[in-house]
Amino acid sequence: MQPKQPSPFRRFLRTRVGRVLLIAVTILVVFGAYVYVEALLAIPVFLLFGLALPIWVGLKRPRYLALSGLVVVLMVAPLSTLVITQDVRTPVPLSSSMTDLPGTGGNALLQNAGVSPYTGTTSTNFTWTVTVYPRYVPTGNSTPVNLSLYVSTCPGATSPSPPSWCSAGYPFFQLNYSFPANLTTNTTVTFHHEIDSNGIWDWQMGVYTKNSTTGKLFFQTLVGDSTYNGIEGPVVGDFGTTYFELLGTIYFDDALFLGGPFFFILLIYLLFKNRERRRNEARQRTAGPVPPTGGPPQGTEPLPPPSTRPASKGAAATPSSPEKSCPTCNAVVYANETRCWKCGADLTGGAGTPLPSSSQPP
Repeated sequence: MQPKQPSPFRRFLRTRVGRVLLIAVTILVVFGAYVYVEALLAIPVFLLFGLALPIWVGLKRPRYLALSGLVVVLMVAPLSTLVITQDVRTPVPLSSSMTDLPGTGGNALLQNAGVSPYTGTTSTNFTWTVTVYPRYVPTGNSTPVNLSLYVSTCPGATSPSPPSWCSAGYPFFQLNYSFPANLTTNTTVTFHHEIDSNGIWDWQMGVYTKNSTTGKLFFQTLVGDSTYNGIEGPVVGDFGTTYFELLGTIYFDDALFLGGPFFFILLIYLLFKNRERRRNEARQRTAGPVPPTGGPPQGTEPLPPPSTRPASKGAAATPSSPEKSCPTCNAVVYANETRCWKCGADLTGGAGTPLPSSSQPP
């Protein structure tokens, strides 16, 4: 039976152009899943297009699979960084403080907090503004006492002491504003500051009110991101500066979350393939060499012709038998043979070579 021929699609993907196209498609789909859908979803997408599809097509060489996977990881990172850089440089919405404290009626004490401009240079005078609503002070507290602005490269940090997610030594500065006693009117507070180094900065604001009974200060901040409770911005530096600042981190993430699972599964695949190859070799050694079609096994000599049953000495051929005896060596020969197959004697009885049995003594 003839083996089934691969489809034209598979044959095309095995060509040089097809392999390049397959790698390009893998880069695009993994990039799209990583940036626009969900980063974790990019892992199964990478395994599907980077391993399963090439193996199904017939591109099973470990070197090709490893190199194509490496190319995908190396290309997805810079493409993803372009989109992430643009996203980082896009202003975030204005922020407010908590609205679920008792006595606030679902309203925030701090509202519409933001920084302007959102991007700039080391000579830009950035401005932070927030509006304070004294009537939304939580139950049991006096009017606002103090408002602080915290700016650093550690998201959510409200002091120079590093939280668990940041290392010590990050740049940090704090600006303060004191409210007049018994504040009752809505007040917009403004902070100004120049940041002297490029980077992606984060900020946070906190307001203190005093407990009317105990005199202790109650502190509440703006509602920031769900991970660190920080607010992104401002971004200092041009697009290229931000891009290269993010590129190293994204390369590390891609190598860890994309390359790690890919090469782990590839290693398992290679182990199974090597195990299967060793089993096949063991079967071949057990079965012995397979003879080629239409001939004896390689490395063996052809069997000799079957031996003939010798006739009794002096037995003569009968009319019903096609055999007779050689007069010289008594080997059995056919009646129509002219020479003995064993000793080469002439069987014709010609005058030139008389049979030994018929020759006369001198």
